[in-house]
Amino acid sequence: MHTPQVDYNLAKTILKRAELDPHNRAIVFEGAQRTYAELAARVRCLAGDLRSGGICAGDRVGFVGLNHPTFLETMLAAQSLGAIFVPLNFRLTGEELNFIINDAGIHTLVADDSLRPVIDPGRGDLCCQRYIGSESGADGWDEFESLIDATPQMEGHVPMGQHDVAVIMYTSGTTGKPKGALLPHRKALYNCLNAQLYFDIRADDHVLVVAPLFHSLGLQILALPALYAGASVRLQQDFDAQRV
Repeated sequence: MHTPQVDYNLAKTILKRAELDPHNRAIVFEGAQRTYAELAARVRCLAGDLRSGGICAGDRVGFVGLNHPTFLETMLAAQSLGAIFVPLNFRLTGEELNFIINDAGIHTLVADDSLRPVIDPGRGDLCCQRYIGSESGADGWDEFESLIDATPQMEGHVPMGQHDVAVIMYTSGTTGKPKGALLPHRKALYNCLNAQLYFDIRADDHVLVVAPLFHSLGLQILALPALYAGASVRLQQDFDAQRV
């Protein structure tokens, strides 16, 4: 693989916060919190497991489920390996998800407990080679936490060029089949930088994220710029007016 002159790897840039602000709260979710040092350690363990599971640069790693820290950890671990992250809309039917999974060519799929029953009936028709349960394990599903506990941290990352794809985000498909929009690392980084400048996000800020992370608003406008700036992402599983 050609090594780019400038490394635009999005995961590398965000994980750098573990060195700059290790004790800052990175993610707060349902009363639990993880510092940037803890986030980076978990991501590096997961990256090591994904690599052992056959993930290489250019492979696709998908996630389907409600907002959860494991969504962001899966994305950063995949990108550390040069793999492409594919966030999936948890509101879709099994048939709709099957189309996107196969169209994207997802190698490893991570799903939460509520979405596994949607995926399981069609697994025989899917291209996935591995399944991981983000909340618990089951027949044919590896358990996310067990993988992190059992795997040493992976050192380093795969450098990415400006046009290398970081995320494939699918359109809603209102005029036909959903189409995968290719979002390169350089675009994702400059989006983080522009959002940080526009909203004046700083390391001591708290950013509430209730919009779904599979959508550009939740992921690219709120969560990623906050992590880029070293701020605290206050993540909620979904929108509830009383909680907000």
